[in-house]
Amino acid sequence: MKNTKYTILIFLIVIATSFLAIIITIFFNSIKTDTDYQQLGIDIKDYDIEYYTVYYEDKFGTYKVYKLNNYYKGDSRDRVKEQIDNSNLWNKNKFYEYMMMKFYEQIGDEKIELDRENLYYYNHDGKYGIYDAKNAKIYFYKNLLQTSERELSDILGINTKDYKLREVYDVRGGLQFDGTDYYVYEFTEEKGKGIIEKLENNTKWSKDRLDDKKLSSFKYNEEVNSIKNGYYYYELVCRTSDENKKKNFTEDEATGYEIGVYDMDKNILYYYWTSY
Repeated sequence: MKNTKYTILIFLIVIATSFLAIIITIFFNSIKTDTDYQQLGIDIKDYDIEYYTVYYEDKFGTYKVYKLNNYYKGDSRDRVKEQIDNSNLWNKNKFYEYMMMKFYEQIGDEKIELDRENLYYYNHDGKYGIYDAKNAKIYFYKNLLQTSERELSDILGINTKDYKLREVYDVRGGLQFDGTDYYVYEFTEEKGKGIIEKLENNTKWSKDRLDDKKLSSFKYNEEVNSIKNGYYYYELVCRTSDENKKKNFTEDEATGYEIGVYDMDKNILYYYWTSY
């Protein structure tokens, strides 16, 4: 009988302890403030954030929007703006259009486009950020699938690891991982000279401008159409498990194509790949 009482007592203690642990966990989770914005080099406090919205967050990608308040313990907007002005990782250089399309807010069924009046941009170490100075909002975006390195040297004859700045947009799916890639690489002037020398001796590249139909693939990179001094690359591709057929296929058997455009004046490489 005595052992039974002890067993029941221990059982009740375990239940009470487990219940208390659950309550404490729920409590701390309820007061926990999201701090992913710190990855953008911004130091702000809990009271600086009026609200934040998590649009998606998983092991592959993260997208969040933070709204700063303008009251209580000083002006949050001014302090954030000062940090951004003093950072060499934030600037006014707009992202390419395919990246800009990723930043939005959702209110009910309505998708609110980004207000582009007064924006600052962050692009470093696979993380993208936008600070909307007009509306005091911080947009944070990270996608591990997009930040993976794809080496294009064997394809283009350009060492794409030596970039100063890179933007990537991948849309892939299906059994063969078909889809579309946009890559933009910006190089230093010194690296650019070496790249141009290699392109001069690469028979796959030419100074002859591609026709408008092919260049229309860069619909989110309209600046490609205004390049005055460039090198151009175009080749059909065939998505197949047959290694021999990848190199020997007819135009009718092609499943897509890839385009490379190098701006000699700005030292920027634009790369487009698609397969259906």
